Amino acid sequence: MNYHDAPPPQNFDELADWLLTIDSQFSPSELHGAIVGALCGAMRLPGARWAQFGFAVMGSSEATNRQFSELAEAVLGGLAREQFELLSGEDMTFQPYLPDDDETIEQRTDGLSDWCRGFLGGFAEAQVYQQKNAPQNDSGDAALAPSLPDVVREALSDLAAIAQATVEDDEYDGDDAELSDDPLELDSLLDEDGESFEFEAADAEAAERDYMEIIEYVRLASMTVFSEYGWVEIVEQRQQQQLPAADQPAPPGATKFFKSGNKTMH
Repeated sequence: MNYHDAPPPQNFDELADWLLTIDSQFSPSELHGAIVGALCGAMRLPGARWAQFGFAVMGSSEATNRQFSELAEAVLGGLAREQFELLSGEDMTFQPYLPDDDETIEQRTDGLSDWCRGFLGGFAEAQVYQQKNAPQNDSGDAALAPSLPDVVREALSDLAAIAQATVEDDEYDGDDAELSDDPLELDSLLDEDGESFEFEAADAEAAERDYMEIIEYVRLASMTVFSEYGWVEIVEQRQQQQLPAADQPAPPGATKFFKSGNKTMH
């Protein structure tokens, strides 16, 4: 097979299958989250560099890197390109790669935690990348990267809380399960009023509804970080057009749905 023709994975299962082909047990959700987080942190790389990025995230061996470098360039480079198109698209169809609905709530919660952890790690790597590649000012010092908007800081803080979410197998077991009082578990996550999600362990339907609401929150928060900070192309376009601030069109994204201090999801 010509590795350059390898299509990028379209969902969690396809990415999981690809990871198996390179003998990796790494979380598909965490890898996808890392690539998206890097994009939201304004990292832009060619396909070969995205392969190196992915191998570094997974902690792969040098032997694995050499053996699968061409395949990873096609798969991970293509995945990064597609995710960028989804994040910058007007239809807002971006979705995090998470386990299917037929998996247990514990497995899906772990996947969501993995995705957020990967996103934060990828975003942090993008910050380091920007510092290393920042243009220099007249004094020869690296120009400071723009500070994070408040709405981005809030989104990252919430994703950090979700990254610590866990549901133990013995804490959710049908109608008789009870969640512990650990503030870092899933019932600690924010609801649309800024309070904590109450995971009604005795009501599987309510638990499912709460979980889906958190996913939507993560989806919108990610698009907000991208549109408010990571989409450097739209900033460059505005600068080239030299539009007055009042005439600059707002980029498509989640910002109109996700405002600082407003947890409402639409």
